Amino acid sequence: MPNNHHVCLIDSLRGLGGAELWFLDAARGLRERGVRTTLVVQPHSALATRAAEMGQDHRTVSIRFDGAPWTLSKLVRLFRAERATALVCNLTKDLKAAGTAGLIAGVPVRLASRESDFPLKSKGYYRWYFRRAATGVLVNSEATRRTVLASAPWLDPSRVHLLYKGIDLGRFAPRPDHAPDPGPVVGFAGQLIERKGIEALMAAWSRLEAEEWSTPPRLVLVGDGPLRDRLLTWRAALRRPDHVEVRGFTDDVPALWRACRCAVLPSRAEGFGLAAAEAAACGLPVVATRTSSLPELVEDGRTGLLVAVDEPAALAAALGDLLRDPARCRTLGEAGRALVADRFDHQRTLDRLQALVCPEESS
Repeated sequence: MPNNHHVCLIDSLRGLGGAELWFLDAARGLRERGVRTTLVVQPHSALATRAAEMGQDHRTVSIRFDGAPWTLSKLVRLFRAERATALVCNLTKDLKAAGTAGLIAGVPVRLASRESDFPLKSKGYYRWYFRRAATGVLVNSEATRRTVLASAPWLDPSRVHLLYKGIDLGRFAPRPDHAPDPGPVVGFAGQLIERKGIEALMAAWSRLEAEEWSTPPRLVLVGDGPLRDRLLTWRAALRRPDHVEVRGFTDDVPALWRACRCAVLPSRAEGFGLAAAEAAACGLPVVATRTSSLPELVEDGRTGLLVAVDEPAALAAALGDLLRDPARCRTLGEAGRALVADRFDHQRTLDRLQALVCPEESS
C-alpha cells in the first residue's frame, strides 16, 4: 500500500454540490487505498462540516482573492509542512491560489478540475495559470474536454485528462425486486439554479398536471438554491400543489431514486451530470436534455430519453410517456444500470485518479 503520498484537494465553495460530494468521496476512496488525503476548504463551509462529520482530515483556509499574498503564504507553508505531493483544485480561483502556492512549494502534481462544460477564458493570465500553476487539467466528460480544448488551443491536449465521476454501485442500487412500483413519481436532485433548467421543469410539470391521469403524477425535488422561493410560489398555484415536494438537501439520495419511476435532469449545461448517473445506477430511466455530457450518460431510447434544452413541451411529453409505461421504465432502467457499471464504476474512477496523483506508482 502506498504510504509516501499526500494529496490535498482544494475546494473553496461554501455550498455543497456535486463537485464537493465528489471531493469527499475521492478523499475517502484514496485514503482507503493507503494514500493520505487532506481537504483544504473555506472556514464554516458545508464541506468543512461534512469533512468533520466523516472524520476526514481537513484544513480551513479562506480563499477569496486571486493571488492575495497572505493566502499564498499560508498555503505555501501548509503544503510544505504537510509534504504535499499532489493538489487537485476545484474552482479556477482555487487554482490561482493553491496552484501557484503549490508551484512555489515544489508540489510536483497540480491538477485543475473543470467541473462544468464552460470554455476557458482567452486571456494571458489564464494561460499562465493553466500551463504553469497547473501540471494538468481534469475534465469530467468528453464534452467538457472538447470545450476546454476548443477554447484553449494553447493547452497541450496530453495534459487534459478525462476523469469521469465514479458511482458506488453498492450504495446506488435498484429497489428490491419484491418492492412495489412507486407509481408515476419523478425525481430531481441538484441545485435549484437556472443552469439546472428549473424554469423549464416547472413549465413542463404545469402541462403534465393539466392532462388526464388515472393516478396523477408526483414530482419530488431534492436540493437547495436561489430558485427555491420561486418553486414554492409556483407550486402553490398548481392544481395539485400537494403532488410536488420540495424537500431540500438530503444525505440519502439513493432512497429518493428508489421511490421514483423515473428521473429528470433538464439542465441548460452540465459538468458530469452526477444525478443522472446515480439515478441510472438505481435502475431508473432518465429524461435529460441533449447538452454537455448528458448524452454520454443517457442513451436516447435505450437508457432514457433526451430532449432539447428549454423545451417544456418536449420535456412534458417525454416524462408523460415514461410515467404511463412502467414496463418500459424497467427496461430502460436495467440498461441504464448496466451502462453505469460499464463506464462509471467508482473503483475504476479511483484507479484513474490514483494513477494521476501518484504517477510513479503506475510507471
